[in-house]
Amino acid sequence: MKSYRPLVPGFIQKLDEKLLRNKPVTWSARTHLVIYFASIFIFLLALLCFFSFTEAKSFSNIETWAGFTALISFIGFIIWLIFLLRFNVFKRFGRWFEWDGLKTFGLYFINISLMVGATFVPAAIESFNANKQFSNEEIVKDINELNVNAVKLEYNQLPLEWKADTFLLRDKMPSYEVPVDNPESVTIARSGNSRYYYMDTVIMRDKLAGADSVIRLSDSLYVFYKCPEYTFTTSYNADAYTPLKQLTSKDIYYREIRNFKPVDRQPLIDRMNQLKEKYAVKRYYESESYTDMQDKTYDFKIRSKYSLISINNGIENIVRKKYRWKESTGWQFRFFFYTTLFFTLLVFIFRHTTARTFFLSLLSVVILMILTALFGVIFNYRETGLFSLMLFYYIVLAIITLTIKWAKKRNVIQGIALNIVLFFTPFLPLFLTAMYFEFRRVNSYADPDYSTYQDTYPWYLGAEIGGFILFLILLQPVFRRLYRKWYALPED
Repeated sequence: MKSYRPLVPGFIQKLDEKLLRNKPVTWSARTHLVIYFASIFIFLLALLCFFSFTEAKSFSNIETWAGFTALISFIGFIIWLIFLLRFNVFKRFGRWFEWDGLKTFGLYFINISLMVGATFVPAAIESFNANKQFSNEEIVKDINELNVNAVKLEYNQLPLEWKADTFLLRDKMPSYEVPVDNPESVTIARSGNSRYYYMDTVIMRDKLAGADSVIRLSDSLYVFYKCPEYTFTTSYNADAYTPLKQLTSKDIYYREIRNFKPVDRQPLIDRMNQLKEKYAVKRYYESESYTDMQDKTYDFKIRSKYSLISINNGIENIVRKKYRWKESTGWQFRFFFYTTLFFTLLVFIFRHTTARTFFLSLLSVVILMILTALFGVIFNYRETGLFSLMLFYYIVLAIITLTIKWAKKRNVIQGIALNIVLFFTPFLPLFLTAMYFEFRRVNSYADPDYSTYQDTYPWYLGAEIGGFILFLILLQPVFRRLYRKWYALPED
């Protein structure tokens, strides 16, 4: 009798029937149905987000959207599990082919990746709309125009004198200030008592690179001049992906203030209002007039007068949405990958072991974590000690797992060990890498070359990739056969 699935087109129903007859392992994963329904859900979600995220300048509530999507995905995950658990070729000792273990894991991984990936759709559409509405150079150009226009309109209340500080260079000296015994020995253009600021060579190099202006009085004596603040609207990374850069206060001083000429105010005011309409957005608790009452400095007065606080909010919101994927792709991908891997491993283990052994395995992991924490408190273990203890756990469980090859009866302890070893094998190279660098860090005082190992990211990335590849290599010839042998054994 043919099964009828509502909302499923005929060609997928035919594929479903064909897989049931010829590829029961593939059919039981229901990957063809998951791809179909997940594609519909993702398309409708993307369409809804596209018409909902029309204002790129508004504050993002992407966490709410992601949480809502995650809830729906989790419901879909539960429904998929219900259908998945109705038929298990492995536990019924059905017909298996050579690579069915690896194929099963891959199908589960695809299914769960679609469910997890759906939670990223709102953020992706929000970024797409922001990039569609505003170009990279457009934002930087408008930021510069806002600052220059504000300076031109409020020139009369701007401070024009640069602040000066005197620094005395010393090798390996702490960076603290000491009053000069004879202030008249250094002549600087500022009011009040002069002070030296002791500074070592490392800090001096950084300060020289970012200084507005420097006068070198001697080999070790420097006067640093700081330009007053003329950038009332900024975004720290708005110019990170465009050749056009934000003007600094120093740039504005030399361009506009040093040789200032009176301007026609009305066109500038009209332009400021246009930019306000384009970017301004207020927080629900924010009041420009309140800010003005709280702080009477010139920069806050200017920001309040031209709504630059609200404009800056809108610009920051746009930039954050535009560059979300460029700045944090690494952790977002890792969140997606490891969440998918975590649930895939749990489902794979559950499908290849008894329910009792599965939940006892979870309980065993919790107990081991508690014991490890207690050992750490009692014996005051550092990271290296905890790493060594966890590696000891893995080795012992791996030895117990290998004893399945010679077992005559199904033993629950062997099943628990097999489940735990399989789950943690993809993370073993990452764990060993972290353990190695922790040992290097602890013993760095005796290792003059340790500084060359500070950039550890390529090592960790290689360990992550290598761990997953190692797991895939071992899955079919080792873990799948051990599960087959263990499950086929007579019970105690």
